[in-house]
Amino acid sequence: MSVLGQLEHDLLEAANRRNASNAAASNAAGTESGVDASVWRLAERLRLRRLRLPLIAFGCLLASATIALAASGVILSGAPVRPEGRLNPNVGEGVPAAGASKLLGLRVPDPEGGLPWGMRVVRTTRGEVCLQIGRVENGQLGELGIDGVFHDDGRFHPLPADVLPETSRVGVKVNDEDATEAVSCHFAGQVIAGEYIGVDRSAGAADGGEGKRPLGELRNIYYGMLGAPAVSVSYKAGKIGRTLAVLQPLGAYLIVRRAAPKELEGSGRESLGSEGDLHPSAPLTAITYRLNGKLCRRGPVIPPGAGGGHLADACPGPHWPAVRDVAPRNLHRPLHVRLQLAGRRVSGVLLSFTAPFAVTSAKEDYLVRIPAIACKRELVPGQSGVARGYSGWSLGRNVTRGSTVTHRFTAPELFRGQCVGKAIGADLAKIHLLRRHLQSVSRRSVLIEVLYSKYQGAIPVVVGSATVRLPAGERPE
Repeated sequence: MSVLGQLEHDLLEAANRRNASNAAASNAAGTESGVDASVWRLAERLRLRRLRLPLIAFGCLLASATIALAASGVILSGAPVRPEGRLNPNVGEGVPAAGASKLLGLRVPDPEGGLPWGMRVVRTTRGEVCLQIGRVENGQLGELGIDGVFHDDGRFHPLPADVLPETSRVGVKVNDEDATEAVSCHFAGQVIAGEYIGVDRSAGAADGGEGKRPLGELRNIYYGMLGAPAVSVSYKAGKIGRTLAVLQPLGAYLIVRRAAPKELEGSGRESLGSEGDLHPSAPLTAITYRLNGKLCRRGPVIPPGAGGGHLADACPGPHWPAVRDVAPRNLHRPLHVRLQLAGRRVSGVLLSFTAPFAVTSAKEDYLVRIPAIACKRELVPGQSGVARGYSGWSLGRNVTRGSTVTHRFTAPELFRGQCVGKAIGADLAKIHLLRRHLQSVSRRSVLIEVLYSKYQGAIPVVVGSATVRLPAGERPE
Protein backbone atom coordinates (compact mmCIF):
# COMPACT_ATOMS: atom_id res chain seq x y z
CA MET A 1 0.00 0.00 0.00
CA SER A 2 1.27 3.50 -0.81
CA VAL A 3 1.98 6.10 1.89
CA LEU A 4 -1.10 8.05 0.77
CA GLY A 5 -3.32 4.96 0.85
CA GLN A 6 -2.06 3.93 4.27
CA LEU A 7 -2.66 7.39 5.73
CA GLU A 8 -6.19 7.52 4.34
CA HIS A 9 -6.88 4.02 5.72
CA ASP A 10 -5.66 5.01 9.21
CA LEU A 11 -7.75 8.21 9.23
CA LEU A 12 -10.90 6.36 8.19
CA GLU A 13 -10.30 3.69 10.83
CA ALA A 14 -9.97 6.37 13.52
CA ALA A 15 -13.11 8.10 12.25
CA ASN A 16 -15.07 4.84 12.22
CA ARG A 17 -14.02 4.02 15.79
CA ARG A 18 -15.11 7.46 16.92
CA ASN A 19 -18.40 7.25 15.06
CA ALA A 20 -19.11 3.79 16.46
CA SER A 21 -18.57 5.12 19.96
CA ASN A 22 -20.78 8.14 19.29
CA ALA A 23 -23.44 5.93 17.73
CA ALA A 24 -23.55 3.70 20.78
CA ALA A 25 -23.87 6.69 23.06
CA SER A 26 -26.54 8.23 20.81
CA ASN A 27 -28.57 5.04 20.70
CA ALA A 28 -28.50 4.85 24.43
CA ALA A 29 -29.55 8.48 24.69
CA GLY A 30 -32.32 7.97 22.13
CA THR A 31 -33.70 4.98 23.98
CA GLU A 32 -33.72 6.86 27.23
CA SER A 33 -35.47 9.85 25.68
CA GLY A 34 -37.92 7.75 23.71
CA VAL A 35 -36.72 8.90 20.26
CA ASP A 36 -37.08 6.28 17.47
CA ALA A 37 -33.73 4.50 16.69
CA SER A 38 -34.15 4.95 12.91
CA VAL A 39 -34.05 8.71 13.34
CA TRP A 40 -30.74 8.46 15.15
CA ARG A 41 -29.31 6.17 12.44
CA LEU A 42 -30.32 8.70 9.73
CA ALA A 43 -28.62 11.50 11.65
CA GLU A 44 -25.45 9.40 11.98
CA ARG A 45 -25.35 8.69 8.21
CA LEU A 46 -25.62 12.41 7.44
CA ARG A 47 -22.81 13.16 9.90
CA LEU A 48 -20.58 10.43 8.32
CA ARG A 49 -21.09 12.00 4.88
CA ARG A 50 -20.09 15.39 6.24
CA LEU A 51 -16.98 13.83 7.83
CA ARG A 52 -15.88 11.97 4.69
CA LEU A 53 -15.81 15.10 2.53
CA PRO A 54 -12.92 16.72 4.47
CA LEU A 55 -11.11 13.35 4.50
CA ILE A 56 -11.27 13.16 0.70
CA ALA A 57 -10.17 16.77 0.40
CA PHE A 58 -7.24 16.08 2.72
CA GLY A 59 -6.29 13.03 0.61
CA CYS A 60 -6.23 15.13 -2.58
CA LEU A 61 -4.14 17.77 -0.83
CA LEU A 62 -1.67 15.12 0.34
CA ALA A 63 -1.41 13.64 -3.18
CA SER A 64 -0.68 17.10 -4.60
CA ALA A 65 1.98 17.65 -1.95
CA THR A 66 3.59 14.27 -2.75
CA ILE A 67 3.81 15.10 -6.46
CA ALA A 68 5.25 18.51 -5.66
CA LEU A 69 7.89 16.96 -3.39
CA ALA A 70 8.86 14.41 -6.06
CA ALA A 71 9.18 17.15 -8.67
CA SER A 72 11.42 19.13 -6.33
CA GLY A 73 13.69 16.09 -5.81
CA VAL A 74 12.61 15.30 -2.23
CA ILE A 75 11.47 11.68 -2.09
CA LEU A 76 11.57 8.81 0.37
CA SER A 77 14.59 6.50 0.54
CA GLY A 78 14.37 2.75 0.06
CA ALA A 79 16.63 -0.27 0.32
CA PRO A 80 20.05 0.06 -1.34
CA VAL A 81 20.81 -1.67 -4.63
CA ARG A 82 22.15 -5.15 -3.98
CA PRO A 83 25.04 -6.26 -6.20
CA GLU A 84 24.76 -9.71 -7.76
CA GLY A 85 27.67 -11.80 -6.50
CA ARG A 86 30.74 -10.72 -4.58
CA LEU A 87 33.89 -8.94 -5.64
CA ASN A 88 37.37 -10.26 -4.93
CA PRO A 89 40.24 -7.76 -4.42
CA ASN A 90 42.54 -9.95 -6.55
CA VAL A 91 40.15 -10.97 -9.34
CA GLY A 92 38.56 -9.13 -12.26
CA GLU A 93 38.08 -5.46 -11.51
CA GLY A 94 38.93 -5.98 -7.86
CA VAL A 95 37.06 -4.09 -5.13
CA PRO A 96 36.72 -0.34 -4.51
CA ALA A 97 39.96 0.89 -2.94
CA ALA A 98 39.54 2.44 0.49
CA GLY A 99 38.81 6.16 0.22
CA ALA A 100 39.19 6.16 -3.58
CA SER A 101 35.51 6.55 -4.59
CA LYS A 102 34.21 10.06 -5.29
CA LEU A 103 30.84 11.43 -6.37
CA LEU A 104 31.63 14.16 -8.89
CA GLY A 105 30.04 17.60 -8.75
CA LEU A 106 28.18 17.04 -12.03
CA ARG A 107 24.41 17.55 -11.66
CA VAL A 108 22.51 17.15 -14.90
CA PRO A 109 18.73 17.77 -14.96
CA ASP A 110 16.43 15.08 -16.29
CA PRO A 111 14.21 16.17 -19.22
CA GLU A 112 11.13 15.53 -17.05
CA GLY A 113 12.51 17.10 -13.88
CA GLY A 114 12.89 15.38 -10.53
CA LEU A 115 16.21 14.15 -9.20
CA PRO A 116 19.25 15.16 -11.28
CA TRP A 117 21.73 12.72 -12.81
CA GLY A 118 25.29 12.38 -11.55
CA MET A 119 28.44 10.30 -11.90
CA ARG A 120 30.81 8.64 -9.44
CA VAL A 121 34.43 7.59 -10.02
CA VAL A 122 35.45 4.33 -8.33
CA ARG A 123 39.10 3.29 -8.26
CA THR A 124 39.72 -0.39 -7.56
CA THR A 125 42.38 -2.57 -5.99
CA ARG A 126 43.37 -3.91 -9.42
CA GLY A 127 44.15 -0.53 -10.96
CA GLU A 128 40.88 0.02 -12.80
CA VAL A 129 38.80 3.21 -12.89
CA CYS A 130 35.04 2.66 -13.02
CA LEU A 131 32.31 5.20 -13.79
CA GLN A 132 28.88 4.77 -12.18
CA ILE A 133 25.97 6.86 -13.46
CA GLY A 134 22.66 7.35 -11.65
CA ARG A 135 20.27 9.79 -10.01
CA VAL A 136 21.46 11.91 -7.07
CA GLU A 137 19.64 12.57 -3.77
CA ASN A 138 21.25 14.30 -0.77
CA GLY A 139 24.77 13.65 -1.99
CA GLN A 140 24.11 9.97 -2.76
CA LEU A 141 24.11 8.19 -6.13
CA GLY A 142 21.29 5.76 -6.70
CA GLU A 143 18.30 4.48 -8.66
CA LEU A 144 14.64 5.45 -8.70
CA GLY A 145 11.85 2.96 -8.15
CA ILE A 146 10.21 3.62 -11.52
CA ASP A 147 10.06 1.91 -14.94
CA GLY A 148 9.90 -1.55 -13.34
CA VAL A 149 12.73 -1.04 -10.85
CA PHE A 150 12.03 -1.92 -7.20
CA HIS A 151 8.39 -2.68 -8.00
CA ASP A 152 7.75 0.97 -8.94
CA ASP A 153 7.77 2.03 -5.30
CA GLY A 154 8.77 5.61 -6.24
CA ARG A 155 11.60 5.66 -3.69
CA PHE A 156 15.28 6.49 -4.04
CA HIS A 157 17.59 3.49 -3.66
CA PRO A 158 21.28 4.24 -2.92
CA LEU A 159 23.85 2.62 -5.18
CA PRO A 160 26.90 1.23 -3.34
CA ALA A 161 30.35 1.61 -4.86
CA ASP A 162 30.78 -2.17 -5.21
CA VAL A 163 28.12 -2.47 -7.94
CA LEU A 164 30.64 -2.95 -10.74
CA PRO A 165 30.29 -4.81 -14.07
CA GLU A 166 31.20 -8.15 -12.48
CA THR A 167 28.42 -7.79 -9.90
CA SER A 168 25.62 -6.36 -12.06
CA ARG A 169 23.39 -8.21 -14.48
CA VAL A 170 21.57 -6.09 -17.03
CA GLY A 171 17.85 -6.79 -17.17
CA VAL A 172 17.91 -9.50 -14.47
CA LYS A 173 16.31 -9.12 -11.06
CA VAL A 174 18.25 -10.53 -8.12
CA ASN A 175 16.37 -11.04 -4.86
CA ASP A 176 13.64 -8.73 -6.17
CA GLU A 177 16.17 -5.93 -6.52
CA ASP A 178 17.81 -4.51 -9.65
CA ALA A 179 21.51 -4.01 -10.34
CA THR A 180 22.58 -1.02 -12.33
CA GLU A 181 23.66 -1.20 -15.97
CA ALA A 182 25.25 2.27 -16.19
CA VAL A 183 28.70 1.13 -15.07
CA SER A 184 31.92 0.95 -17.10
CA CYS A 185 35.53 0.26 -16.14
CA HIS A 186 38.85 0.95 -17.85
CA PHE A 187 42.54 1.00 -16.95
CA ALA A 188 43.98 3.92 -15.02
CA GLY A 189 45.62 6.38 -17.43
CA GLN A 190 43.10 5.78 -20.22
CA VAL A 191 40.50 8.37 -21.22
CA ILE A 192 37.02 7.39 -22.25
CA ALA A 193 33.97 8.68 -24.16
CA GLY A 194 30.85 6.53 -24.14
CA GLU A 195 27.09 6.37 -24.48
CA TYR A 196 24.05 4.41 -23.32
CA ILE A 197 21.15 4.62 -25.78
CA GLY A 198 17.52 4.10 -24.79
CA VAL A 199 17.92 3.27 -21.09
CA ASP A 200 15.45 3.68 -18.24
CA ARG A 201 14.80 6.91 -16.37
CA SER A 202 15.40 4.96 -13.15
CA ALA A 203 19.15 4.57 -13.90
CA GLY A 204 18.60 0.87 -13.19
CA ALA A 205 18.46 -2.22 -15.33
CA ALA A 206 14.72 -2.74 -14.75
CA ASP A 207 13.24 -5.90 -16.23
CA GLY A 208 14.41 -5.68 -19.83
CA GLY A 209 11.13 -4.12 -20.92
CA GLU A 210 12.59 -0.91 -22.33
CA GLY A 211 11.36 -1.79 -25.81
CA LYS A 212 7.74 -1.79 -24.58
CA ARG A 213 7.87 1.85 -23.52
CA PRO A 214 7.70 4.89 -25.81
CA LEU A 215 11.15 6.22 -26.69
CA GLY A 216 10.16 9.53 -25.10
CA GLU A 217 10.19 7.73 -21.74
CA LEU A 218 13.74 6.44 -22.27
CA ARG A 219 17.02 8.30 -21.95
CA ASN A 220 20.21 8.68 -23.96
CA ILE A 221 23.22 9.17 -21.69
CA TYR A 222 26.53 10.47 -23.04
CA TYR A 223 29.49 10.49 -20.67
CA GLY A 224 33.24 10.67 -20.59
CA MET A 225 36.42 11.30 -18.66
CA LEU A 226 38.84 13.00 -21.04
CA GLY A 227 41.69 13.96 -18.71
CA ALA A 228 43.30 17.24 -17.66
CA PRO A 229 43.95 18.65 -21.20
CA ALA A 230 40.22 18.63 -22.06
CA VAL A 231 38.38 21.95 -21.84
CA SER A 232 34.93 21.36 -23.37
CA VAL A 233 32.86 19.12 -25.62
CA SER A 234 30.59 20.26 -28.47
CA TYR A 235 27.55 18.23 -29.50
CA LYS A 236 24.34 18.34 -31.48
CA ALA A 237 20.98 18.48 -29.67
CA GLY A 238 18.70 17.88 -32.63
CA LYS A 239 19.81 20.55 -35.10
CA ILE A 240 21.17 22.85 -32.41
CA GLY A 241 24.89 22.92 -31.66
CA ARG A 242 25.91 23.24 -28.02
CA THR A 243 29.17 23.41 -26.08
CA LEU A 244 29.60 22.09 -22.55
CA ALA A 245 32.55 22.77 -20.26
CA VAL A 246 34.03 19.61 -18.74
CA LEU A 247 34.66 19.13 -15.03
CA GLN A 248 38.31 19.64 -14.21
CA PRO A 249 40.80 18.11 -13.60
CA LEU A 250 39.28 14.80 -14.78
CA GLY A 251 37.76 16.25 -17.94
CA ALA A 252 34.43 14.64 -16.98
CA TYR A 253 31.13 15.38 -18.73
CA LEU A 254 27.59 14.00 -18.63
CA ILE A 255 24.71 14.68 -21.05
CA VAL A 256 21.16 13.31 -20.58
CA ARG A 257 18.53 13.57 -23.32
CA ARG A 258 15.27 11.92 -24.31
CA ALA A 259 15.73 8.98 -26.63
CA ALA A 260 15.02 9.92 -30.24
CA PRO A 261 12.76 8.04 -32.70
CA LYS A 262 14.19 5.05 -34.59
CA GLU A 263 17.01 4.48 -32.09
CA LEU A 264 18.05 1.06 -30.81
CA GLU A 265 17.11 0.97 -27.16
CA GLY A 266 19.40 -0.70 -24.64
CA SER A 267 22.59 -0.27 -26.70
CA GLY A 268 25.92 1.36 -25.88
CA ARG A 269 29.53 1.84 -26.92
CA GLU A 270 32.78 3.36 -25.67
CA SER A 271 35.95 4.85 -27.16
CA LEU A 272 39.27 4.62 -25.31
CA GLY A 273 42.45 6.62 -25.85
CA SER A 274 45.14 8.72 -24.21
CA GLU A 275 44.90 12.27 -22.83
CA GLY A 276 44.69 14.94 -25.52
CA ASP A 277 44.45 12.44 -28.38
CA LEU A 278 40.89 11.07 -28.22
CA HIS A 279 38.62 12.12 -31.11
CA PRO A 280 34.85 12.60 -30.64
CA SER A 281 32.12 10.34 -31.94
CA ALA A 282 28.41 11.18 -32.42
CA PRO A 283 26.65 13.05 -30.94
CA LEU A 284 29.89 14.86 -30.01
CA THR A 285 31.12 17.03 -32.86
CA ALA A 286 34.36 18.30 -31.31
CA ILE A 287 36.53 18.12 -28.20
CA THR A 288 38.47 21.23 -27.20
CA TYR A 289 41.87 20.64 -25.57
CA ARG A 290 44.54 22.88 -24.14
CA LEU A 291 47.82 21.52 -25.53
CA ASN A 292 51.15 23.27 -25.01
CA GLY A 293 49.29 26.28 -23.61
CA LYS A 294 47.04 26.72 -26.67
CA LEU A 295 43.39 25.87 -27.27
CA CYS A 296 42.68 23.51 -30.15
CA ARG A 297 39.93 21.15 -31.26
CA ARG A 298 39.68 17.58 -32.46
CA GLY A 299 36.79 16.57 -34.70
CA PRO A 300 35.53 13.14 -35.75
CA VAL A 301 37.92 10.85 -37.57
CA ILE A 302 37.24 11.25 -41.30
CA PRO A 303 38.11 8.44 -43.75
CA PRO A 304 40.77 9.32 -46.34
CA GLY A 305 39.25 11.08 -49.34
CA ALA A 306 36.09 12.14 -47.50
CA GLY A 307 35.37 15.86 -47.61
CA GLY A 308 34.14 18.23 -44.93
CA GLY A 309 34.80 18.29 -41.22
CA HIS A 310 37.60 20.86 -41.42
CA LEU A 311 38.35 22.61 -38.12
CA ALA A 312 40.01 26.01 -38.28
CA ASP A 313 41.71 25.51 -34.92
CA ALA A 314 42.53 21.82 -35.26
CA CYS A 315 44.89 20.18 -32.80
CA PRO A 316 48.20 18.85 -34.09
CA GLY A 317 48.44 15.19 -34.90
CA PRO A 318 48.94 12.87 -31.93
CA HIS A 319 52.58 12.49 -30.95
CA TRP A 320 52.75 8.79 -30.33
CA PRO A 321 55.77 7.71 -28.30
CA ALA A 322 58.54 5.96 -30.19
CA VAL A 323 57.98 2.23 -30.31
CA ARG A 324 60.50 0.73 -27.96
CA ASP A 325 58.92 -2.67 -27.66
CA VAL A 326 61.22 -5.42 -28.85
CA ALA A 327 59.72 -8.83 -29.45
CA PRO A 328 60.29 -10.67 -26.17
CA ARG A 329 62.08 -13.96 -26.01
CA ASN A 330 59.58 -16.77 -25.83
CA LEU A 331 60.12 -19.04 -22.87
CA HIS A 332 58.84 -22.40 -24.11
CA ARG A 333 58.20 -23.59 -20.57
CA PRO A 334 56.51 -26.98 -20.14
CA LEU A 335 52.74 -27.12 -19.81
CA HIS A 336 51.17 -30.00 -17.95
CA VAL A 337 48.00 -31.45 -19.46
CA ARG A 338 45.83 -34.17 -17.97
CA LEU A 339 42.75 -35.74 -19.58
CA GLN A 340 39.72 -36.18 -17.34
CA LEU A 341 37.86 -39.34 -18.31
CA ALA A 342 34.32 -40.54 -17.62
CA GLY A 343 34.11 -44.11 -18.86
CA ARG A 344 35.27 -44.07 -22.46
CA ARG A 345 34.62 -40.36 -22.87
CA VAL A 346 36.82 -37.34 -22.25
CA SER A 347 34.89 -34.96 -19.95
CA GLY A 348 37.56 -32.28 -19.73
CA VAL A 349 41.24 -31.34 -19.87
CA LEU A 350 43.14 -29.86 -16.90
CA LEU A 351 46.01 -27.51 -17.80
CA SER A 352 48.65 -26.37 -15.28
CA PHE A 353 51.89 -24.39 -15.49
CA THR A 354 54.30 -22.51 -13.25
CA ALA A 355 53.88 -18.73 -13.52
CA PRO A 356 57.18 -17.11 -14.64
CA PHE A 357 55.80 -13.58 -14.00
CA ALA A 358 53.71 -12.04 -11.25
CA VAL A 359 50.37 -10.38 -12.01
CA THR A 360 49.56 -7.51 -9.64
CA SER A 361 46.92 -5.50 -11.55
CA ALA A 362 44.36 -5.78 -14.32
CA LYS A 363 46.88 -4.43 -16.84
CA GLU A 364 48.94 -7.62 -16.65
CA ASP A 365 47.43 -10.94 -17.56
CA TYR A 366 47.91 -14.51 -18.74
CA LEU A 367 45.96 -15.72 -21.76
CA VAL A 368 45.21 -19.35 -22.60
CA ARG A 369 44.28 -19.83 -26.24
CA ILE A 370 43.56 -22.53 -28.81
CA PRO A 371 43.11 -22.27 -32.61
CA ALA A 372 39.51 -21.96 -33.72
CA ILE A 373 37.92 -24.82 -35.62
CA ALA A 374 38.98 -24.49 -39.27
CA CYS A 375 35.79 -24.33 -41.36
CA LYS A 376 36.33 -24.79 -45.08
CA ARG A 377 33.22 -23.35 -46.62
CA GLU A 378 31.94 -21.28 -49.50
CA LEU A 379 31.29 -17.83 -48.06
CA VAL A 380 29.89 -16.34 -51.26
CA PRO A 381 29.17 -18.31 -54.43
CA GLY A 382 32.45 -18.66 -56.31
CA GLN A 383 34.67 -17.59 -53.36
CA SER A 384 35.92 -20.20 -50.95
CA GLY A 385 37.59 -19.46 -47.63
CA VAL A 386 38.75 -20.86 -44.33
CA ALA A 387 37.63 -19.46 -40.96
CA ARG A 388 40.71 -18.62 -38.88
CA GLY A 389 41.36 -17.17 -35.46
CA TYR A 390 41.64 -18.20 -31.83
CA SER A 391 39.49 -18.87 -28.84
CA GLY A 392 41.02 -17.39 -25.70
CA TRP A 393 40.47 -17.31 -21.95
CA SER A 394 41.86 -14.52 -19.81
CA LEU A 395 43.09 -15.50 -16.37
CA GLY A 396 41.83 -12.18 -14.96
CA ARG A 397 43.36 -12.41 -11.47
CA ASN A 398 46.49 -11.69 -9.51
CA VAL A 399 49.22 -14.34 -9.61
CA THR A 400 52.34 -14.83 -7.50
CA ARG A 401 55.51 -15.52 -9.42
CA GLY A 402 56.41 -19.21 -9.17
CA SER A 403 52.88 -20.29 -8.22
CA THR A 404 51.01 -23.04 -10.06
CA VAL A 405 48.24 -21.80 -12.36
CA THR A 406 45.47 -24.15 -13.47
CA HIS A 407 42.74 -23.91 -16.08
CA ARG A 408 40.10 -26.48 -17.01
CA PHE A 409 38.72 -26.93 -20.51
CA THR A 410 35.53 -28.80 -21.25
CA ALA A 411 35.83 -31.38 -24.01
CA PRO A 412 33.54 -29.47 -26.44
CA GLU A 413 35.66 -26.31 -25.99
CA LEU A 414 38.71 -28.16 -27.29
CA PHE A 415 37.40 -30.69 -29.76
CA ARG A 416 34.08 -29.51 -31.15
CA GLY A 417 32.71 -26.57 -33.14
CA GLN A 418 30.15 -25.59 -35.76
CA CYS A 419 30.56 -24.54 -39.39
CA VAL A 420 28.27 -23.48 -42.20
CA GLY A 421 27.39 -26.65 -44.05
CA LYS A 422 26.85 -25.30 -47.56
CA ALA A 423 26.78 -22.10 -49.58
CA ILE A 424 23.70 -20.01 -48.92
CA GLY A 425 24.76 -16.88 -50.81
CA ALA A 426 23.04 -13.68 -49.76
CA ASP A 427 21.18 -15.51 -46.97
CA LEU A 428 24.44 -15.82 -45.02
CA ALA A 429 23.64 -12.58 -43.19
CA LYS A 430 20.23 -13.86 -42.06
CA ILE A 431 20.74 -15.58 -38.75
CA HIS A 432 17.45 -17.51 -38.81
CA LEU A 433 18.47 -19.05 -42.14
CA LEU A 434 22.09 -19.51 -41.14
CA ARG A 435 21.09 -21.83 -38.30
CA ARG A 436 19.62 -24.30 -40.77
CA HIS A 437 23.04 -24.77 -42.38
CA LEU A 438 25.19 -25.23 -39.26
CA GLN A 439 27.01 -28.55 -38.99
CA SER A 440 28.98 -29.93 -36.06
CA VAL A 441 32.70 -30.36 -36.68
CA SER A 442 35.19 -32.20 -34.46
CA ARG A 443 38.95 -32.67 -34.28
CA ARG A 444 41.19 -35.24 -32.64
CA SER A 445 44.01 -32.92 -31.54
CA VAL A 446 44.45 -29.28 -30.57
CA LEU A 447 47.35 -26.97 -29.71
CA ILE A 448 47.14 -25.09 -26.38
CA GLU A 449 49.26 -21.96 -25.84
CA VAL A 450 49.81 -19.83 -22.74
CA LEU A 451 50.84 -16.19 -23.25
CA TYR A 452 51.73 -13.38 -20.83
CA SER A 453 51.11 -9.68 -21.53
CA LYS A 454 52.72 -6.95 -19.40
CA TYR A 455 50.17 -4.31 -20.42
CA GLN A 456 47.41 -3.79 -22.95
CA GLY A 457 48.89 -3.67 -26.44
CA ALA A 458 52.27 -5.10 -25.44
CA ILE A 459 53.78 -7.89 -27.53
CA PRO A 460 52.93 -11.04 -25.57
CA VAL A 461 55.44 -13.59 -24.34
CA VAL A 462 54.73 -17.23 -25.26
CA VAL A 463 55.14 -19.02 -21.95
CA GLY A 464 54.67 -22.48 -23.43
CA SER A 465 52.56 -24.73 -25.63
CA ALA A 466 51.31 -28.29 -25.67
CA THR A 467 49.34 -30.48 -28.07
CA VAL A 468 46.42 -32.48 -26.69
CA ARG A 469 45.24 -35.59 -28.54
CA LEU A 470 42.23 -37.77 -27.99
CA PRO A 471 43.36 -41.37 -27.31
CA ALA A 472 42.33 -43.99 -29.85
CA GLY A 473 38.79 -45.11 -29.22
CA GLU A 474 38.00 -42.14 -26.96
CA ARG A 475 35.59 -39.36 -27.87
CA PRO A 476 34.67 -36.03 -26.24
CA GLU A 477 31.74 -36.08 -23.83
